Amino acid sequence: MPILSDIPADIRRAACAFHEAGHIVVGWEHRRCITHAWLRPPHGVSGETCFEPYKRGFQTGSPIDRQRAEIEITILSAGYCGEMIYWNEEGLKWYPGAIASHEDDLRQMKPYLALLQPPDEAALQARCANAATAILYRPPMLAAQAMIARRLFDRRRIDRDEVDEICGRTTG
Repeated sequence: MPILSDIPADIRRAACAFHEAGHIVVGWEHRRCITHAWLRPPHGVSGETCFEPYKRGFQTGSPIDRQRAEIEITILSAGYCGEMIYWNEEGLKWYPGAIASHEDDLRQMKPYLALLQPPDEAALQARCANAATAILYRPPMLAAQAMIARRLFDRRRIDRDEVDEICGRTTG
């Protein structure tokens, strides 16, 4: 298994672009609008997707807010799932094995997990990852993810209008 630093920057940047595109596509499916996403300088091997903030906070006893929290966990899971779509492509020799690109997403899940207080956090996270994967593997979503990842790879940034145009065109 290769050492992460041995993987060429272009391959790592493409993986990062697919990671961020995973968040974007699953967020779009759940009607979460991004403000922008970008790949950080200098090499673009890490990135960030920023969604519009909620207009109100989450209330523990609210069934709607509990559902929103689970959707947020699904969106946060989608980065790793989207990146795995990239790494699982036939012929990629650089697959790094266990990837650490999900650490930040896992940290961001903590407030939602605290709100939900599931009896089995691992089971909830697995269910959300499965939901994200199911969305990403729909053919129109695979196409949207690939187009968004390509735009991120090439320009290192994508904005809401571009995402809406790509997702709207590919999903009909």
